[in-house]
Amino acid sequence: MLKLVMALSVLSLSACSIFAEPRSWNFVQAVGGLSIGTPFHIEGGWVLPVHGDVTGLQTITVKPTTLNSGLACKKTAAEVVGNEIYLTIITSLAGKDSGALCPPAFLGQLHSGKYAVFYRGPNELAIKLGEVSIEL
Repeated sequence: MLKLVMALSVLSLSACSIFAEPRSWNFVQAVGGLSIGTPFHIEGGWVLPVHGDVTGLQTITVKPTTLNSGLACKKTAAEVVGNEIYLTIITSLAGKDSGALCPPAFLGQLHSGKYAVFYRGPNELAIKLGEVSIEL
């Protein structure tokens, strides 16, 4: 019995990773949009607050058209290229330790200056979200 419980636990953890996926701009718009906050510095780098809710229960920048009760916002992935920041929302199945609100994006070490922030879904052109300033 213990082996069965352990096997099911491993399978359920694997399933969460299997179902994790980057989301398109259309998905982001359907669940209410996405906005960015003011970056702040922590030990190890810069963090960009992100406001998004994958349930579709909140209007962030647009009125939601889709409701999702079984999804969680697992990660807000960020890629910094020069003075541009590209964000992508990664969702997974909702679980005990996951939530619908998107976590901040870790940007790493940055130079002082202005950065344009974009959303980029898989195989999509980037959509500009705004600009942020980094001041050391």
